Amino acid sequence: MTLHRRLLLFGAVLPAALIALALFLIGLVLDHLLLESVDRGLTLQAASESVSLFDRPGQDAHLHFGDSALVADLQRLHHQGALYGPDGARLLAYPADTVAPERLTAADVARAPALQTRVLASGERIRELSLAIDSPRGEPHALWLAVSLASNDAALAAYARAAALIGAAVTLLLLLLQIAHARGLVQRVQRLHVHMQRLRDGDFSTLPPADPGTDVIASLRDAIADATDKLRTASELQHRLVADAAHELRTPLTAMRMEIDVTLRRERSPEQLVDALARVRTEVDRLGELASKLLAMASLRRSEWERVPLDAVASVRDAITSHRLVAERRAISLHLHAPEAAPIRANPGPLRQAVDNLLANAIKFAPVGSAVDLTVRDGETALEILVEDRGPGVPLEHRETIFAPFRRLQRGVDGAGLGLAIVREVAEAHGGRAWVSERPGGGACFHLVIARA
Repeated sequence: MTLHRRLLLFGAVLPAALIALALFLIGLVLDHLLLESVDRGLTLQAASESVSLFDRPGQDAHLHFGDSALVADLQRLHHQGALYGPDGARLLAYPADTVAPERLTAADVARAPALQTRVLASGERIRELSLAIDSPRGEPHALWLAVSLASNDAALAAYARAAALIGAAVTLLLLLLQIAHARGLVQRVQRLHVHMQRLRDGDFSTLPPADPGTDVIASLRDAIADATDKLRTASELQHRLVADAAHELRTPLTAMRMEIDVTLRRERSPEQLVDALARVRTEVDRLGELASKLLAMASLRRSEWERVPLDAVASVRDAITSHRLVAERRAISLHLHAPEAAPIRANPGPLRQAVDNLLANAIKFAPVGSAVDLTVRDGETALEILVEDRGPGVPLEHRETIFAPFRRLQRGVDGAGLGLAIVREVAEAHGGRAWVSERPGGGACFHLVIARA
């Protein structure tokens, strides 16, 4: 079932059916209440007649219909009555053309009023009451009273017409309103459906059409628009990463091929072959480093970030120990400024990799004989690791781009250009961020912030 039909069914057809059912049930209740009113009248009349049937001199039986001051009302409402003797013969009747039974014995009726509805040959309904009464001489008699239900039927017919008219008007109004509402709702959902089809086909170029509403569909449209924008950005980054990776891979491959081609053009001495193979080995190492960095970056993006308790200061100390030999070759001293311990919940492998990348980057650009400072700041909501060098620093216009994959400030510098990109991936995966600022006195200061879980 389509959305449009479902909205019409539950928004118009079903409510209309429920309204019709409610009006029908109200009609049944009204019929019951009107019948109860008639029954009360007949019962009161029977009580009145039963105590005064034999109150005349000589205890002769008589009915009081003709003696009542309301005889005109009784005739208008078609009140009827009859009294039957011990043998069941009809003794008295009002009016003369009554529809009372010809015979009715006291044995045929109960001592308590018995009420029933009878339909005459003309189709008119009447309400009957029968009751057994003893005369003062102990003779059993039967009293029969009746009233026409024509006024009740007329009231119910009028109610039925009014209910049908009101029900039809309400149903039509509901249908028109629901058609307009459903059409607008379906159009809004259809626009989102078309947009989702484009997303499924890989088209992130456009956002979903604007929605002027303020309901959940408008909120859904805004969420889809935000997701589309993020998908578009991710797709652009992915394409750029693939293009940059292809370019970076092509460079050492080209160098290796040229070296091999030159070597094969003429005979070479063993020393020349060793030199050529050494240069090829250097390019192979470049390819290996680039592949390792790409794999590390891919694993960071798809891995599950399970945090465990660890000491950040101990991780930084281990990184310093691992890089001390490289730093000593360039007479660079490494200094740690940190508390005794800085407990935090983090992913130990990626955190250590980020610190290694920052420290290796600082040692690479630090002047010979200078120092690199590592600082650990333990805060209430986050932990911050700072790595400062005395190198040339990072120009303001490049402080954001250097965190993108394959971005280098200086060409010819060793490295795949992925170290800082991995640092930012690690920081963001931990709910933090990474950035670079200028070190007071010159140089660069890299910040790695890890949010507390």
